Amino acid sequence: MIQHYRASALCVVAAICIAAPAVASPTAAPGANLAVQTLTVDQGAQVAGVEVACTGMGETRLDPKWSAYPVRVEFSNARAEYLTDAQIVLTDAKGKALFKVSCAAPWILLKPKAGSYAVYGQLLDSNAKPRSAPFKVPGKGQVRVVLEFPDS
Repeated sequence: MIQHYRASALCVVAAICIAAPAVASPTAAPGANLAVQTLTVDQGAQVAGVEVACTGMGETRLDPKWSAYPVRVEFSNARAEYLTDAQIVLTDAKGKALFKVSCAAPWILLKPKAGSYAVYGQLLDSNAKPRSAPFKVPGKGQVRVVLEFPDS
């Protein structure tokens, strides 16, 4: 009789272990179904009605036109060194994915409408875990949204 209960218990444990990854796995990342638009470095673009730019390298990062963007998303490692070749998904306050862009430079600049958003970023060709951060578009000035990838 004890043998029977032990075998039943093992079957239950095995069933839980097999099912657990499906239950514990997070839902798909925001924007998983969106096509990625690759941004050209040091040029502005319109994506889903939002002005965006990819920059942050060399002397061009000092161009005053970049300060007109109220949001600067930066990619860095644990030593605060800039990282390049990343992509982001911008979501609105309700979590709806607005667009997905990739950038070969360490900054993605955004001019979204006033409001609250979140950015989900990942490094391309890296095993670093994706990062995310909420932000609010400032009335004036520029907010820095730093996505740090300590495992890069």
